[in-house]
Amino acid sequence: MVPITGHCCHQEELAIAMPKPQPSFNLKRLKQLQSRIDKDKDLGEFWEFYMDYFADHPEFLDFGGRIEHPFLSEIIPSLSETMVKRKPKTILFIGIPDYDFVHGSFQLPNRVGAFVYFEKKLKGVLAISEFTGSGMTKFSRFTGYPVEKN
Repeated sequence: MVPITGHCCHQEELAIAMPKPQPSFNLKRLKQLQSRIDKDKDLGEFWEFYMDYFADHPEFLDFGGRIEHPFLSEIIPSLSETMVKRKPKTILFIGIPDYDFVHGSFQLPNRVGAFVYFEKKLKGVLAISEFTGSGMTKFSRFTGYPVEKN
């Protein structure tokens, strides 16, 4: 480093209003995703759309807030056990209330899982992928809501 010599004048911090960065995703596409949950016969295509337009964007993952979701807390372990014979120990739920949308993720031994759920439609998709690099992903489309136990 080169030392700076001489007199130093009074310095002021300049507060420059920077425009807020625009997200690289568009939440309005959630409506497209919502309509695809019924139409797409190939859940791989549905999931690819979700990954391309939402999950692969760090801003989306920071959007919304952590929530608790009793219904999904019950159904996700049940589906996971049916699909891969394992239940996740911890599930992260992220809610986007303005869109009645919940998404999240979980880990299993040698696998990672993620899901989307549209609360008004009472429909979701769960995906579980292997860490082995095989590209093998299992999907489950689910519909439902909690039923009170007597």
